[in-house]
Amino acid sequence: MLQLWFSDFKKATFVMSVRVLLATTALFLSLSANAYDPEDFVIAKPGSMPIILTVPHDGADFVPGVSNRSGGVTVRDERTRELTERTADIIEKKTGKRPYLVIAKFSRKQIDANRSEEEAVEAPEALPAYRAYHAHITTYIAAIKASSPAGGLLIDVHGQGGLPNAIALGTRNGLSVKSLLAQQGAAAVYGAQSVLGGLQSGGFEVFPTAQGIKEDSRYNGGNTVVAYGSHVANGIDAMQLEFGRGVRNSSKTAEVFADAILAFNTTYLEAVRPGSSR
Repeated sequence: MLQLWFSDFKKATFVMSVRVLLATTALFLSLSANAYDPEDFVIAKPGSMPIILTVPHDGADFVPGVSNRSGGVTVRDERTRELTERTADIIEKKTGKRPYLVIAKFSRKQIDANRSEEEAVEAPEALPAYRAYHAHITTYIAAIKASSPAGGLLIDVHGQGGLPNAIALGTRNGLSVKSLLAQQGAAAVYGAQSVLGGLQSGGFEVFPTAQGIKEDSRYNGGNTVVAYGSHVANGIDAMQLEFGRGVRNSSKTAEVFADAILAFNTTYLEAVRPGSSR
């Protein structure tokens, strides 16, 4: 009888041990899957000029433990990261200065960095990566506002296929560059020394070409320019540039983009007398 009881006890103990082991393993795997460093999914580099370049949609890394979004656009804006990093390198080579960079490495299938927090993710585990991306933008804007009397410019870099050989400007029809237009006029956005004008002078088709021409509603600015443009408190002038597929594939685009940024910076940021503000 005692022997039978002891045998049953050993079986029960073994079963319980297995269950505890399985539960512990499941908990460990769950924690491991969901634990990640948000900074591993963002490239953030401080700059030395009052320009911020952001890239929300060229990431390919999948955040562990985060499910894919079931709705919204999930297409990757391929080569926008490469274009932006090459542009920054060219600017540094020419001037010794660099724009600030914030680039999302996470996949748009999981997180859309150019949407509000409520729309950007479906899995709460994705929020730390999303917030890390935007925290760097906020920090860099504050740094520019503290150091540049003439203000600064944020350029949100995207890719599009609707106008494959053109570059589309998005400012919510002037809203996100409200301060720039008020202080410097339409030439600062559309003229020869503007970023858009520089791209056009470099041989690329741009849209729109002048103030008063309504921006293409598909590309007229997403959450980034709405959240950080000069129409909001603590914002700076911000524009979205949508580079067509053919433009992104051109070997000369980064050089032209760099020259356009430098012309704008020289004319509308560096040339503005100290003490003025936007």
